[in-house]
Amino acid sequence: MGNNKIWQGNSTFILAAAGSAVGLGNIWKFPYMVGSNGGSAFVIIYLICIFAIGFPVMVSEILIGKYVRKSPINSLKKLSEEFKLNTNWKFLGILGALAGVTILSYYSVFAGMAFSYVFKIFPQSLENPSQYSSDYFLYLSSSPLNLVFWHTIFLFFTSIIVGLGVVRGIGRSVNVLMPFLFFFIILVSIYSSYIGDLEKTISFLFNPDFSVITPQIVISAMGQAFFSLSVGMGAIMAYGAYMPEKQMIGKTVLVIILLDTFVALAAGIAIFPIVFSNSSLQISAGPGLIFETLPVAFYSLPLGSIFSCIFFILITIAALSSSISLLEPFTAWIEETGKMNRISIVFFLSILIWILGLGSIFSFNIWSELKLFGLTFLGLLDYLTNNIMLPLGGFFVTVLIGWVLPKEFLKEHLKLTETFFYWFYLTLRFIAPSSIILIFLYSAF
Repeated sequence: MGNNKIWQGNSTFILAAAGSAVGLGNIWKFPYMVGSNGGSAFVIIYLICIFAIGFPVMVSEILIGKYVRKSPINSLKKLSEEFKLNTNWKFLGILGALAGVTILSYYSVFAGMAFSYVFKIFPQSLENPSQYSSDYFLYLSSSPLNLVFWHTIFLFFTSIIVGLGVVRGIGRSVNVLMPFLFFFIILVSIYSSYIGDLEKTISFLFNPDFSVITPQIVISAMGQAFFSLSVGMGAIMAYGAYMPEKQMIGKTVLVIILLDTFVALAAGIAIFPIVFSNSSLQISAGPGLIFETLPVAFYSLPLGSIFSCIFFILITIAALSSSISLLEPFTAWIEETGKMNRISIVFFLSILIWILGLGSIFSFNIWSELKLFGLTFLGLLDYLTNNIMLPLGGFFVTVLIGWVLPKEFLKEHLKLTETFFYWFYLTLRFIAPSSIILIFLYSAF
């Protein structure tokens, strides 16, 4: 790989990796998980899991990408050749790249729906805002043409950024998008804290009640920690190839984790004060809270239409920063063959992803009754990626780095202190893979 594909300055890699990690899951899934699983006790367990599972897997993925300087598939292929390993390790890269484009096919549908709300301003003096909001969501989700339009728009922006290249496209975009994301989430958090019930929110998020904790909640926290950092899909490994040579992996991952956790907690502070100040809202309402009920809450507040718009801009930016990382691994792999230029690759991949996304769109309406194994097309894709492909990817990364490659290789390239390396190696070899197996079994059964 030439130096023209290595980002200049440490901040670009941090923002890109944080952007990959920070997505729709932070903005709507994390608050939902907190609300459904005991509040702040869940938060504490989640933070423990982030460092016990997320940290070692993310460090491992970045190490592979940075050391080989190729796409995930070719990085694993070359690593296998150099250390005389089984050549089948390349399929780990293929699994991640396939998971990324599959997730993007339905991720862009939800992101497009969120983007549509940026332009949806409730008329003044509604007699029944709740009914209006429900009717609009039903109108949006039941109309294939509407969903196709917003799916296309969002995927178009994703493709433009990735098509422009690693430095001009991804690098420049994250340096603009991520500061805006941090600014908007702080702005909405301040507004919600002032307008809503901040005291109850602080107690809910930071005053733990461990009596509510069950094994199921612990497994849920493990799963959220694993998926929150976008590991197991090749995106972080792909970005590792663009990491500046002198940038320290361990310290960088700590910063990324802190940024990811900050956004997740800030999302809670942005949402929960409004929820707690409105008796008609439920803290465990899930995605429906975002699309159907929060707009109603914003409508009833001072400057609500403005901050509702800002809130959905925030969600769209978070989704876009993640979507570009989902498309990059497959794009980089095909580009390395030298048979097509990047713009053509992105164009054809986007067409395939767009077509696959139609199945998820139709799952809301004309295919809603069509089930396979009891799941809609969208549900099946979500199950295959989040419950099977990503856990398998994360698990085999821990096996490769923790059990197959020499310990001296890790010491040489990670440059951690002796104590920190001992903790990292322990979690990588035992805690992280064991936790991932538990997540996998819990999800499967």
